Amino acid sequence: MRRIASWLLGVLLLPVWADISLGGSPRAGMGGAGVAVIRRPAAQIAQNPAAIVFVQGVRLGAGDLELARQGASLRSLIDDLEIRQGSITDIDTAAELMRKYAREDNRLLITGDLGIIVSGVGVTVGGIVDARLLPNAPLQNWARNDGNINNIPANARGDIIAVGIVSLPDITTGVRIPAEQGDLAVGVRLRNLRFYYTHYFANQAQLQAGQAATRAPEMQGRDYLERSATSADLGFLWRPTGDKRYTLALVVENFVEPNIRFQATDRNGQTFDFKPLKRTYNAGIAIELETGSLIAVDFIDVGNNAGKGEIRLGYEQRLGRGFALAGGYASKTGWTAGLRIGGFNIAYADKLPIIVSRTLNF
Repeated sequence: MRRIASWLLGVLLLPVWADISLGGSPRAGMGGAGVAVIRRPAAQIAQNPAAIVFVQGVRLGAGDLELARQGASLRSLIDDLEIRQGSITDIDTAAELMRKYAREDNRLLITGDLGIIVSGVGVTVGGIVDARLLPNAPLQNWARNDGNINNIPANARGDIIAVGIVSLPDITTGVRIPAEQGDLAVGVRLRNLRFYYTHYFANQAQLQAGQAATRAPEMQGRDYLERSATSADLGFLWRPTGDKRYTLALVVENFVEPNIRFQATDRNGQTFDFKPLKRTYNAGIAIELETGSLIAVDFIDVGNNAGKGEIRLGYEQRLGRGFALAGGYASKTGWTAGLRIGGFNIAYADKLPIIVSRTLNF
């Protein structure tokens, strides 16, 4: 067992009221926009696999660490939650944890990866952990207005739901198709996925005792569920010939949808069809100016098939070799700001937009 804090040392020195991206996608500070960007293409492959066509030589990448939180502070969440195979907390202490975080919905999202690109082929390993602490309305009202353990309502309930997906590995490659009017780059990412899921809940008696919770019905008596699956993403980038400085893009996330699907229960105990990875269509345009400015506009989940439809706007300004400032806006998560120093990217936001290819329907 290892606490999240053991591998995130140094993060606690940064502001805990914000979501943080450390060394992650350079587009995190641009409101998440960037499916059409090919500036620093090795860093863009997570958003659009077609970007690998523009990577020259051998490239190593490590980190892409992004932390997002909702509700409680980042410091509190990474101190109390644990990363273990298939779970983020011990069932024997889950009720105590839910009572501590009973005022509001809480969420901790962590993504990271590392990999290598050689001769137009990229091999990457990485993962996503999405953990949520979900008190129902009666429990939230109690936590905000009372707080006396003896007065926890009879219909109070708190749920802990966590999903983890590990890529072992992602393999990305592409081809460039030159034409008279422009170049078309096509990329594909094959993903070998290992999926983990856990769901505990605590009722009034368990919340008062502050100890063990109950496994949700879909767990069938186990601490976590585990699945293996394969998926594929497609990416397209088109750049016109001549002096035109714009690029158009289309990314089909989960073009081949992974076969991960089962009947789960929500925080109210209602059954629903749980499918964390669905096909989405993402389009974008990027414009580079002679002044060193970069403007990007993305249309995420066109058609809203996965319920993630939004518009993202981003701007980056180079300030010299290896330095750039960025800002952006995502219609679902708000404003972002970022800084690039050499190959290291830092981004802050009250709520960072999740990078395309790292989103879960959950």
